[in-house]
Amino acid sequence: MSIKRPPPAWALHALGSVLLIGAIACLAAASVPVRVLGLTLLFAATGLFSEGVTAQVRGRPTAWVGPFRAMVYRRLPANIVLRRGVLAAREARRRFDTIDWVGDWLPGLIAFGGGGLCLAVAIVHFKAVGQAMGAPATYSAAILLVAGMPLLILQRLLVARATGSGPAVETVLRIPLVSSLVLGAATLFASLGYIWAEWFALVPLVLVSLAAAEAMIRASALLFTPKRPFAERTSAALTWTASLLRLQWPRVSRGSAWLRQAYGIDLSQSWVLAYALRAVLPVTAALAVFAWLATGVTVLGVDERAVVEHMGRPVGLVGPGLHLHAPWPFARTRTVEFGAVHQMPIVFSARPGGRLLAELASAGRADVDAGMDAEAIPAPPADRLWDASHPGEASYLIASSTGGREGFQIVNVDLRVMFRVPDNHDGVLESVYGSSDAAGLIRVAAGRLLVSHFATSTLDQLLGENRSVFVERFRRDLQANVSAFHAGIAIVGVVVEAIHPPPGAAMAYHNVQASEIRADAMRFDSRARAYALRGSASQDALRTVNLAKASAAEQLASATATRTTFEADTRSLAAGHDVFVFESWLTHLRNDLGKAHLTVVDHRIDGTQTTLDLRPFAGSTGGTL
Repeated sequence: MSIKRPPPAWALHALGSVLLIGAIACLAAASVPVRVLGLTLLFAATGLFSEGVTAQVRGRPTAWVGPFRAMVYRRLPANIVLRRGVLAAREARRRFDTIDWVGDWLPGLIAFGGGGLCLAVAIVHFKAVGQAMGAPATYSAAILLVAGMPLLILQRLLVARATGSGPAVETVLRIPLVSSLVLGAATLFASLGYIWAEWFALVPLVLVSLAAAEAMIRASALLFTPKRPFAERTSAALTWTASLLRLQWPRVSRGSAWLRQAYGIDLSQSWVLAYALRAVLPVTAALAVFAWLATGVTVLGVDERAVVEHMGRPVGLVGPGLHLHAPWPFARTRTVEFGAVHQMPIVFSARPGGRLLAELASAGRADVDAGMDAEAIPAPPADRLWDASHPGEASYLIASSTGGREGFQIVNVDLRVMFRVPDNHDGVLESVYGSSDAAGLIRVAAGRLLVSHFATSTLDQLLGENRSVFVERFRRDLQANVSAFHAGIAIVGVVVEAIHPPPGAAMAYHNVQASEIRADAMRFDSRARAYALRGSASQDALRTVNLAKASAAEQLASATATRTTFEADTRSLAAGHDVFVFESWLTHLRNDLGKAHLTVVDHRIDGTQTTLDLRPFAGSTGGTL
């Protein structure tokens, strides 16, 4: 194909500079779609700069020789080692001077560096899509759509420039042109409330990423391919990815011509390719028929069941294994779980837009993954104290009465519901046709039951309630509510991890409980001391009474004995006065002498001639005779 009015190199550099300035301005914007458009402009500027340098190289004459410098070398040194070093340095300098840096290296370096920069920026923007586009402005859509007009004019002006092989220079503007239209339409629809349209921003990112990767690969391949003549050189930044963005099917002859000219591969002489082209239609038809027949084969795992439908009417329920039936659309199967138990926390979380979502599916899986030995020290996430909130908690209002005044309190509940698909035939059919969101239905029904239960209970009643009775009653009520909708859900069990005040009020509640415990302890301690004092006083009083009674009895007995003795003495005195007096004298004398040490001396002994031996003798009782 002849080249008609090729743009000069300075024009390509000027156009690349304009696109580079526009890319910098767009990348500095706050809107994510505008930044994505700036990324595509940056890649287009890279292609124009690389193609501008290549155009300069193509303008060289065939016998062009690079400039060289005439060098005057000094005499070689006499030392053999120094001489070899000087010769090696001269050879290296000579080879360095013969390198065509502009023609051989600069286009590839521009393509590789620009492609790498674009790929890195695209990877960063993949994470930004969807974050800043939640409330896009209409002016961003207007900017993007208006930017498509000058890009379209520039692209049509460059269409006149065509090469004999490889992509044309105008292909570098196809990615920004398509991106401006796609991003403008996506931003406009997103500003009107169609949130799904914001994800169309991924299309330009994917295109520029593929084109940048291809440019880097083509630039790297230049190191291993022989240098082509100046007039046949093309830029590595003109990618086939961009050339495919056209309103017609890609021409195979163009790629075949490029392969033949670049690598000497002639596809027209390949019998393998000719055979593949002849066989593509029958093979494709056979594969299509085989794929259609394969829709009549269903393989179910050990945890799956399926409802077989003939022309939309359920005709049977099949279990695990291989099953054959009529192909689509005459028959189809609806897969149902078989025995799988799901655990769902009754949790509500607010998201942007006022949407309430239930956090389920993987809830509780972290507890299983973080399983530990029974004797191991639990990790911090396993702390179940009230001063730390659990991931599966929800807050509810409960009635309160303080100081004779009615009020409300907040309680946190970590409640999980375990459910599965029933085993019977009717339950399976209800699960397939009766409910599209089983988890949502359970969440709503369980939330309504919890609100009803907590609205009629106080905090002390909740904390002191029998947990097993509450769980069983809640499971029965939840099963009854869910069964009323014929949703095909079997409530296996209900697990209550915790019911406690909010973490922010945990310290105050602990202080209240501690104060109540201390008050009870002081009351019981005072009562114990009172009981002890009363027992001691009763014991002392009883002892005093008993001692008084004993003393009175002794005195009474002594008085009675004295009276009896006096009466006997009176009667004896009356019977015999002299005898009684003599007997009394002897009795008193005996009593008194029995307690004294006596020395009895006969009055008839002469005291002047007698010596008394007052020493006791053996066998005496203490007296002296």
